[in-house]
Amino acid sequence: MIASVTGKLRIKLDSSIIVEVNGIGYKLNVSKKTLSHPHEIGSVVTFYTDLQIKDDKILMYGFLSQKEINIFRVLQSIQGIGPKASLSILSALEVDDIILGITAGDKTVFLNADGIGSKVASRIVSELQDKINTFNFSDEETYGYKNVNNVPSEKKSNTAKEEFFNDSISAIVNLGYSRSEAFKAVMNVKKDLNKDGNMIDISIEKIIPLALKNLSG
Repeated sequence: MIASVTGKLRIKLDSSIIVEVNGIGYKLNVSKKTLSHPHEIGSVVTFYTDLQIKDDKILMYGFLSQKEINIFRVLQSIQGIGPKASLSILSALEVDDIILGITAGDKTVFLNADGIGSKVASRIVSELQDKINTFNFSDEETYGYKNVNNVPSEKKSNTAKEEFFNDSISAIVNLGYSRSEAFKAVMNVKKDLNKDGNMIDISIEKIIPLALKNLSG
């Protein structure tokens, strides 16, 4: 299996590129975000690759990072999502936003991708939310925190405190923010409170103002 290619970028097409390696041109199907990357024609580039053989077609997909190719493969574990839909999602969203949307249970972020409807978006979240930490990357590695809904019970310092954070997320969503925005802000507050050792007298009244401040930048 071809895991990566390094060569000269020869052509950028509508949804693919051609990389020349030792006189052979490899056509890589890529996302719109990859196409918009400022690689100059003739420059030396490296892409992680995923080779798929289906019926009479041999297709190769190219990615700029290992994390990107991992999420590409993970998305295809969902029924009804193939490489085209996975690339569509990667064209609309950064990998961090995909992981955050799954972790936060926010299907709306996936509706930004062409061809992804509400049912498919719901399937992505429902089927991957409990699995996201088991794949070859983790939301802790990406964001510096774990899913508040997916932390083993023995590791929770206090169930009531976790409910404060969950309730704070819901309250901020009711103020008009997306679930992903609310989740990220509240988890940033949780991380800061843990770091500063201020988790003793935690409450919703304490969390929400800090999270809103975080959202305001």
